[in-house]
Amino acid sequence: MTGTALVTGCSSGIGLATARTLARHGYRVRAGVRDPERAAVLREAAGDIRVVRLDVTDEDSVTSAVAACGELDVVVNNAGVGMFGAVENIPDGDLRLVFDTNYFGALAVIRAALPAMRRRRSGVIVNIGSVDACLPGRPMTWSYAASKHALGVASEGLALEVEPFGIRVRQLDPGFFATSIRDNRVRREQRDGDGPYAAFREAMESAVASAVDEAGDPQEVADAVLEAITDERAFPVRRLVGADAAEAVADARAVDEATGARQWKDALGLE
Repeated sequence: MTGTALVTGCSSGIGLATARTLARHGYRVRAGVRDPERAAVLREAAGDIRVVRLDVTDEDSVTSAVAACGELDVVVNNAGVGMFGAVENIPDGDLRLVFDTNYFGALAVIRAALPAMRRRRSGVIVNIGSVDACLPGRPMTWSYAASKHALGVASEGLALEVEPFGIRVRQLDPGFFATSIRDNRVRREQRDGDGPYAAFREAMESAVASAVDEAGDPQEVADAVLEAITDERAFPVRRLVGADAAEAVADARAVDEATGARQWKDALGLE
């Protein structure tokens, strides 16, 4: 199938690669970005790509952007933000921003696009999750993972709700890929460096930095998005993307909780 596709979070990384890939394959791409003035790379890309101002945390922005796109055949929810911090230390406002972007923002776009899809009895929704949505919680990165866990459950429920209307839903859960998620992180001024949890923060910062340095090409995720759109099977809804994601999930399932916790402490060099 081809048609009109809205992709959120297109300024870099997975969103940018997805917009370009869909355009190359004949889709009319509506590339959602918070700041269109910083979207020169999208305007220079080949194919039918039109930049649309879209802040997924702003209901009016979502409504206006979806309306400006016309009839949508595909929605790709990619916009996301990360965060580091201990449960005790993260202010509620910062945590809400993570969920507003990664979870409620995706739901807002879906809700805006669904009525027209239902009337036409066709459409595809692809949500970009994370391998963290398939793993036990980890220190310092739990807030991002929690938002992606929530999105995964919503994707599974949504798939059953809209299947009778000819609409398909996928959640792709990538491992580490070269994206700007570390830069697109809620920044908090912490004079004490997370205080009593500083050791966990430093170890997790280092582990994530190493993983990102060795991350794969986001084109792999973009290709998976295209495959998810064109695959007419209703299920499975959830799919891992990347060899590291599959390995991490297999490793986590092979051990009990206590063993997994010990492995993480050993890997982080913590007692």
